Amino acid sequence: MKVCIIDDENKAGEHRVLLLRKEEAKDISALYKEVWPKAYVYPKEWREMRAMSEDEIKKEMDSSHFFFGVRINGKLVGVYKASVTERGCFGEQQAVLPEYSDQGVASAMYEQFYEFAKANGCKVNYVNILAGNEPCERAMEKFNFYKTGEPWEQSKGMLVQTYERKVDS
Repeated sequence: MKVCIIDDENKAGEHRVLLLRKEEAKDISALYKEVWPKAYVYPKEWREMRAMSEDEIKKEMDSSHFFFGVRINGKLVGVYKASVTERGCFGEQQAVLPEYSDQGVASAMYEQFYEFAKANGCKVNYVNILAGNEPCERAMEKFNFYKTGEPWEQSKGMLVQTYERKVDS
């Protein structure tokens, strides 16, 4: 499989979403370690697993996972992980520093996620969202994702809903 990498600006041009390299694994890890431990809507073991170390991130990069992020004044303020699968383009582990929420960072990443899928010939983007998480559900609606299947237990006691959206070729 040939994977095309795309670094793009969102439609409003507010934030540039860039492919992050292994040299930036330390920054990614720092962001995850700041955001995930405080994401109390998730079970403790899930939060701990998401607060990845620099080495874990590098291993993920070596195993066909791509990390994309937004920097503001040189500081990494948002990141997400994507992979190209047989089903389509899977996005996960999106995190934005709390002081940068409601500033279009997540929106820029969702727009770029679509363009990444399109550039790689994927028919859909898909994500797993914590069932009942209203901010995430609003984002799914805003970016034209729809539910697929029923909620399922991704981790003990943690129900998630899979959402996808069609990607135009």
